[in-house]
Amino acid sequence: MSPLWRDEIAIYLAPRKLALVRRARGLKPRVVAATELAVSAGTFGDIGPVLARLADVLIEPTWHGAAARAVVADHSWARYGIVPWPATRLDAKGRLTHARFVLGDTYGEAVADWAVSLADTPPGHSYVACAMPATLRSALEDTLAPARLALVSLQPQLIVAFNAWRHRLPADDTWFVRVDDGSLSAVHLSNGAWDRVHMARLSPDWSAELERLQAFARLTAAAGAPGRMFVDAPAWMRRGAGAIAGLEWLEEGAGDGAQAHELALLQRMSS
Repeated sequence: MSPLWRDEIAIYLAPRKLALVRRARGLKPRVVAATELAVSAGTFGDIGPVLARLADVLIEPTWHGAAARAVVADHSWARYGIVPWPATRLDAKGRLTHARFVLGDTYGEAVADWAVSLADTPPGHSYVACAMPATLRSALEDTLAPARLALVSLQPQLIVAFNAWRHRLPADDTWFVRVDDGSLSAVHLSNGAWDRVHMARLSPDWSAELERLQAFARLTAAAGAPGRMFVDAPAWMRRGAGAIAGLEWLEEGAGDGAQAHELALLQRMSS
């Protein structure tokens, strides 16, 4: 079977949550199965419990024999840095070493042995570096193999969500904020590129975190003009937030918003 016609399964992995969407390929691609499950034994930063839950789910033939695209929660398994373009010319290995230095300066020894990838950036411009645990891909591939699933993509949640909403975002002086249960990730756009990244674990009063980030954006806005802030958050969070001045909610479309936010993300990713 041609890879272009092979079904795809999108998988979302978080410490306490797992979601899967199967999309049938062909002339009229369509979602044929979707599920979201809790991971009761999950803890922050530990990939073991959610992979064990995934292995249990993959016993079902519904999820067998496809290409797999995985998305992992930022606050557990991804760290970002904005790396300035070096003053001296560096080859690919040198750029990677430079990026590791920038990430290490921000996050310390915690990311020393993580795998680092760099975004494609025109010469002379800062670029985004993303670090993920070095063993994450191999552990996930081992979990997928019995179900005949080939891992073709492994991305952090913030990048997937940003790409899904990019068409709605202005290119300059704009914040994109991804809020989830227990975490907040945000990037600032300038001339169409990321120039700042902000990540935080949320307090129980997560709306206070949004207000804090909003105040931060006002203080750092160019030329004293407040930048726009677009927020991607589950429907229940939007309803609970009420009116927070200056925030523009990225709605998920018509309907009552009952669909799980991660399932909606996976479906946008695979469309």
